[in-house]
Amino acid sequence: MRLLAFFALFPVCFATGCGKTTPPAAPAPSSAAAEQPGKPAAVAAPAAASATVAPETPDPPGPVTLWHSYRDAERAGLDELVTHWNKNHPAAQIEALAVPADAIIDKFQVATPNGNGPDLIIFAHDKIGVWAKDGLLAPIGEAATPDKLKRFLPQTVKPLVFDKAIYGLPLAFKSLVLFYNKKLVAEPPKTLNQLIEVAKGFTKPDAEAFGLAYEAANLYFHAPFLLGAGGAIFDDSGRVPKIDTPEAAVGLAVARDLYKTHKILPQGSVSGFVITAMFNDGKVPFVLQGPWFMGEIDKAVQWGVALLPELEPGKPLRPFLGSEAVMLSKKAKNVPGALRIIDYLTSDEAALTRMQTGKQMVANVKPYELPRWADDPVVKVFRAQADIAVPMPAAAEMAAVWNPYNTALQKVIYGDAKALEALAEAQKRAVEDIAKMQK
Repeated sequence: MRLLAFFALFPVCFATGCGKTTPPAAPAPSSAAAEQPGKPAAVAAPAAASATVAPETPDPPGPVTLWHSYRDAERAGLDELVTHWNKNHPAAQIEALAVPADAIIDKFQVATPNGNGPDLIIFAHDKIGVWAKDGLLAPIGEAATPDKLKRFLPQTVKPLVFDKAIYGLPLAFKSLVLFYNKKLVAEPPKTLNQLIEVAKGFTKPDAEAFGLAYEAANLYFHAPFLLGAGGAIFDDSGRVPKIDTPEAAVGLAVARDLYKTHKILPQGSVSGFVITAMFNDGKVPFVLQGPWFMGEIDKAVQWGVALLPELEPGKPLRPFLGSEAVMLSKKAKNVPGALRIIDYLTSDEAALTRMQTGKQMVANVKPYELPRWADDPVVKVFRAQADIAVPMPAAAEMAAVWNPYNTALQKVIYGDAKALEALAEAQKRAVEDIAKMQK
């Protein structure tokens, strides 16, 4: 599809009216009433989502298969929409399959070339480059009309563009924010120095208690320090690694000092499961996590969220922004039906269901204009963080960056390697791996 500079259409304001029926509300993710979404006074029901399909236009016959890795509330929101669609469209059923998150990539990559994959897949945008090059995804072409693109926050659409074509439409965005325990910390810190000072007061290694927890040796979680210091993954072309820079070394030195100098991080590399347990047990007041973390917090914990603090005045920590999209398989058996389902699932009405029941930070603009969500303290933070975040690179070359960069993080933060030396080694390895990919 020719994009025709559609990004100039943003930002767009929608009318704020919506329907009056209320779908079932999922349990709130926290016991802190002031920090959690409650039941909306009036939202559009899933039934309204079918209004995006003109009644005089018959559905393309046949099933549409959809793979996703949603769990808990996110799955409940999607299931609600699928159930409604299937009830009202007997000749064009959605066949949804939940695939475990640690298996969906391999399953899609193995099954699709043989014609055994789905028509649609829900996944983060960062795989678009690799999957498009490997012939696993198809651009949606003229189905991404300017009117449809007006629905979405622009930063959730741009990452779906690869080689001047758009692959799918966005459902939700995900980025890191600062979660904090409100019983331990009255007000979240505005700067990293403030966070460090507060965190030191909670660090008691003998009691396995620390001031801050995050997956420090994981590039996704390190990104706020890298990008906040002015570093990058690629040069302006978006394809050539730019790993071993002074700015990247500064960001890595900051992360190293959190562990070695300030000693506020848990001893040794920790997993997300350990971090969740520490937060729920009151062993850490601050964690860097994304919206998925809300479903992992114990109901007894009073929690809040805040923007990531500033590295220094005027330089906020900047996380990656992930745009989660529903994308069309290159081997889709029912392309017209699949495009109709993409439109349905990404409609403003469906977004309200995914926001209420699914607890998602949806990509659509309209829900954030409704008082119910515009005034929600958790939603406001995630929405504001999205304006500061940097879209995660979707280029195929990104696949060659993760492991070398994670190795550099491990060597510098937990070992004795120098930042620039470790980054230079990561740069060399990434360039070599990209050259192998291009042969």
